[in-house]
Amino acid sequence: MQSVLDRPLVDDTSLTHAARVAVVIATKGRPDAIPNALAFLTRQTTLPALVVLSATNESDIGELYSTPFPVMRVFGPAGLPAQRNRALDALPRDIDIVVFFDDDFAPCRDWIEQCAQMFDRNPSVIGVSAQALLQDGSKGRPVTWDHARRIVKDAESASRVTDAITPCISLYGCNMACRVKAMSGLRFDERLVLYGWLEDKDFSCRLSSRGAIVRCAQLNGVHLGMASGRVSGKKFGYSQVVNPNYLWHKGVMSRREVARYIFKALAMNALKSFRPEPHLDRQGRLVGNLLGLIAIASGSSDPEQAARL
Repeated sequence: MQSVLDRPLVDDTSLTHAARVAVVIATKGRPDAIPNALAFLTRQTTLPALVVLSATNESDIGELYSTPFPVMRVFGPAGLPAQRNRALDALPRDIDIVVFFDDDFAPCRDWIEQCAQMFDRNPSVIGVSAQALLQDGSKGRPVTWDHARRIVKDAESASRVTDAITPCISLYGCNMACRVKAMSGLRFDERLVLYGWLEDKDFSCRLSSRGAIVRCAQLNGVHLGMASGRVSGKKFGYSQVVNPNYLWHKGVMSRREVARYIFKALAMNALKSFRPEPHLDRQGRLVGNLLGLIAIASGSSDPEQAARL
């Protein structure tokens, strides 16, 4: 049986020249994050040809300092999928690879270089993200920028894995890259409003119909999981329940996956409501979970409702 990594694309998207890489960062309500995010990009061994900051207004970005690469700013309504789509629509036509970083992602200094080399060595691969992050504050206690810098520098001085890629079914949205040619006409689903819970799973499913998507061990970094700028617990809790149900109707997720996502959200939020983490609104999330279940039961659930709660 032919491996998905051996499957040829309809289009030859191999990179026979120095790839032009654009980095897209969607941001809202965290202007302190942008100088740090740009500082990590200035130390890249392969600099991006362009960085696109997609925000709702100037205050999301703050004052920019000089960088060794051009920085484009685009503005419009809030929502991770919508903000990423605006950035994609603004990309110059000569960009080969687009990298999506969260505004609180700290990449190792060779992230872009390793990413471009991986695409060059594997013509059938059209999407990639890190196999495992050095630390992920979104799944535990948030990481500070100073701590992230120490973690990244320690990793850079350690021995590295060579040329290890693994097929996957979903990319991780905080750090993922795609061939621009393979994304023709493909955009993020803007019905997944606000934080866009599971937007990366939905996008990955549609992208994978066009070619192989993988996790790469050479890509390393830290996801801070910053608490500032997050949506309310109630809104996020609603999305935790309604978005999986919506993706099931789209054919992206199975009933079993939907049940697992919803049960996990309910269980975690209910158990931790009694002793919530200081950086998470567990009670608000639980209320949002229950509102989502009521909406599904009444047949009136839609992802956009999260923004109106």
